[in-house]
Amino acid sequence: MKKAANSCREGIFHPRSAPALSIPYRIQKSRRKTWTLSLCPELTLTVKVPLTVSYADALQILSAKENWIVKKYRELEQAAQSMPRSELTPTQRKALEERYRQAAREYVPARVAYYQEIIGVTCGNITIRDQKTRWGSCSARGNLNFNWRLMLAPPRVLDYVVVHELCHRKEMNHSPAFWNLVEAVLPDYAQLRKWLKDNGRTLIL
Repeated sequence: MKKAANSCREGIFHPRSAPALSIPYRIQKSRRKTWTLSLCPELTLTVKVPLTVSYADALQILSAKENWIVKKYRELEQAAQSMPRSELTPTQRKALEERYRQAAREYVPARVAYYQEIIGVTCGNITIRDQKTRWGSCSARGNLNFNWRLMLAPPRVLDYVVVHELCHRKEMNHSPAFWNLVEAVLPDYAQLRKWLKDNGRTLIL
C-alpha cells in the first residue's frame, strides 16, 4: 500500500528545560529527502520529515533541538511584546484590511507581469491571501499566492517576493542556481530579504 504523499500529526511540546512552556507542534510527512524544523511568529512548531521517518523519530528531533526551540521561542515572544499596538477598532481594521487586499489584487499582478518578461517565465492564477507564515508561494502548477500585508512594506521589498516566487518557475528549490536567478534580477535581494526578516512582524494594521 502506498503511503500518503502528505500526512501530519499535531500535539504539544513541553521542553524539559522550560516545563512551563506549551508549544503546539505539527509533524508533516512528505516526499522530501531531508527534515526541517521551524517556529513561526504565531509560536507554533512545524517539523517536516520524509515519509520514511516515524512520528517517534520526528519527536526525537524536537527533543534534540530543545535548546534552539526555547531560545527561538523567547526571541519571538519578546518581539511580539515590543510590536506596536494598533488603535483601530475591529470594524475599522477590517475595512482598512479589505482596502489593502483590493489594492494588492490590482498592484501585485501588475508587478508579476512586469517581472515575468524579465525572467522569461509564465504563471497560473495569482491569489492574494492572509498567510500566517509565508509572504508568497509558488505551486508546482505555477499558481502564485501573495500575502496582502506586503502592501504595507516598501515597494522594493514586495518586488523581491514577486521575483522570488517567479524564479521558482525555473528552480523549485533554494539552491545556489535559484539564488543566482534572483540576484540577476535584483542585485540587492539580500538586503531586501533581510529587511523582510527583520521587519515583517511590524506589517500589521
